[in-house]
Amino acid sequence: MILADLIPSFQGIATRIIPNAVPAVDCAVFFPYAQTAVIIGFICSFAGGIIGMLILGFAGGVLIIPGLVPHFFCGATAGVYGNATGGRKGAMFGSFVNGLALTFLPALLLPVLGDLGFANSTFGDVDFALIGILLGQAGNLFTTAGIYAIVFLLVLILIIPNFIKTKTVTINHVDEDTNM
Repeated sequence: MILADLIPSFQGIATRIIPNAVPAVDCAVFFPYAQTAVIIGFICSFAGGIIGMLILGFAGGVLIIPGLVPHFFCGATAGVYGNATGGRKGAMFGSFVNGLALTFLPALLLPVLGDLGFANSTFGDVDFALIGILLGQAGNLFTTAGIYAIVFLLVLILIIPNFIKTKTVTINHVDEDTNM
């Protein structure tokens, strides 16, 4: 139902700005398939975030306070996938690990952001933290120009396939009434 409502409005914009774009929705589209796993995932992810915060505090590191939004959306989705692959234990373990990742990865990202002039600021998403840490490590190996070159190449890799023409396949429909 979500896609049926969103696709017509998306296609109106997409045909003008990004031809041949494919619509997608957020991870919350999986929530109706396992409602209990959503709650288990959120609670276990948040528990992982609190335990991670306590570990960082006792270790003398920076405190990453668990954010409810990433723990709900990412943790609940981890719970749904964990439930599908490992049952209740999979939902609990997968989302708990997600909660730890949502705490420790931003803490590891802080030095990278500090080097860029964004000291003591971070974001609570695993994907942002992983990419930031990887680019930060690449920055240790290369110069600033090297980092810009890597980002430029990645953008090219994402954009160039949009300009490559592929064969169009036409499908001939057969009308059953005329026996064609």
